[in-house]
Amino acid sequence: MQVSKFIGFDEALRFVVENVRPSKPETIPLSEGVGFVIAEALQARVSCPSLASSLKDGYAVVSKDVENASDGIPSRLRVIGRMEAGTGDRLSITSGHAVEVTTGAPLPEGADAVLAVEFTHREGDEISCYRDAGPGRNILAAGADAALGEIVAIKGTRLTPPLVGLAAASGVDRVSVFPRPKVSVLATGTEIVAPGLPLRPGQLYASNMVTLRSWLKQFNMECSCLIAPDEAEAIRDAARRAVEVSDVLITSGGAWKSDRDLTVNVLRDMGLELLFRRVRMGPGKAAAFGFIKDTPVFCLPGGPPSNEMAFLQLALPGLLAMAGLPSAPFSTLEAILTEEVSGDEDWTQFIHADWVDQDRRRHVTPIGLTSRLQSQARATALIRIPEGTTNFRKGEEIEIQILHRPMGLC
Repeated sequence: MQVSKFIGFDEALRFVVENVRPSKPETIPLSEGVGFVIAEALQARVSCPSLASSLKDGYAVVSKDVENASDGIPSRLRVIGRMEAGTGDRLSITSGHAVEVTTGAPLPEGADAVLAVEFTHREGDEISCYRDAGPGRNILAAGADAALGEIVAIKGTRLTPPLVGLAAASGVDRVSVFPRPKVSVLATGTEIVAPGLPLRPGQLYASNMVTLRSWLKQFNMECSCLIAPDEAEAIRDAARRAVEVSDVLITSGGAWKSDRDLTVNVLRDMGLELLFRRVRMGPGKAAAFGFIKDTPVFCLPGGPPSNEMAFLQLALPGLLAMAGLPSAPFSTLEAILTEEVSGDEDWTQFIHADWVDQDRRRHVTPIGLTSRLQSQARATALIRIPEGTTNFRKGEEIEIQILHRPMGLC
C-alpha cells in the first residue's frame, strides 16, 4: 500500500511501530545480556541461598538465650565451633551454646538468630553477649533471594546489571533475548565522499551517514555503511547487498522529487511496498517507510536536519521496537520556555533547543543558529509543536525531549 498524500506525524509513527516485528530471539551468555530484552521468562534453577545463612560476622545463637542480655547483665554462652561461608561443615547447637559464623555462613541447626560480633566479648570458649537478638535477626532465609522454580523476570523485561546478578545467583547462565537489529545505512549522492578521502570541488563528506551511525552506536546497534552515486544501477546493487546482510535498511538522500532523487523509485522496482512516503513533519517531511519482503526500509531525506529528525522520530522508534524495547527513544521533561516558538497548524514541528536547570527550575531555549549542523550539534533537547498548534508562548511550561544532559549534570 502506498499513501501518496502527506500523512500526519502521529499516524506515521503508529504505522512504523505497529508494523515492525521483534527480531527472532537469540540465546546468549547471561554475562552479555545487559540492555537486552528477554524473550522468555527467567526461572530460578536453584534456591538462593540454598540454606539459611548469616548476614553478619558474629555468633549463631538460640534467641531465648540472649533475650534479656544488656551491657549491665550480659548473657554468657559457650562457643562450640565455627562455620564459614562456602564450607560443607554443619554444626548444631542447643540452649547455652553458640557457633561463631562469618557473613554468608550457613546457619547451624538449632540456631534462630545471629548476634553481631560487635555486641560480644570473647574469652577462650566463652562469649559475653551485651544485646538481644530476636528470632530471625541477621539471618537470610533459604530461598529469600530466589526460590527454586520461582520466576525472577518475566518475558519482555529489560536486563539491568542487578537483574543479571539475581539471575546468576538463581543458577541462570544463558538467556533468550530479542537481539538489536543489524542496520545498513546507504548514503546516496554523486557528491558524497566517505570521511578520510580527498574532496574534489563540489563534493562533501557523508556527515549524515556518520551521524546516523553514531546514533545507532549510542543505542548499541550494529551498523554497516555504504555509499552509492546517483545512478539507478549503483543504488540497486548497494541496496541489494544491504538487504542480504542486515535486518533493516536505512537510506539517506534521494527521497524527494528531483530528477536525481532516485532512491525510492529504485527500491520500489526491487519490490519495496510503501506504507507512507511523505509526512506532515518539519524537518523530515520527505520520509518514507515500507518493506522489501520482510525487511523494514526507511528512506530518509538528505538535508542534515531532515535526515536526523526523520531518523530520531520515526526510524529509531521502529528499531527499538524490533529489539523489544520501548519505542520512545528519549525521556521527556517539563521546562519553561524562554522565548516564543512558532509552528504550522497543519504540521508537527520539531525545534532544536538547549535546556538548563536554573534557580531550581528547568528552562529551555530554542537554538536560533543559521548553521544547520551547528544547531544539531549543540542541541540538548527537542521542542515538539504538535499539529494543530501554532505556537508556544514565552514563559509557558512545555514538554521537551531530552537528547543529552547539559554539561555538569549527571
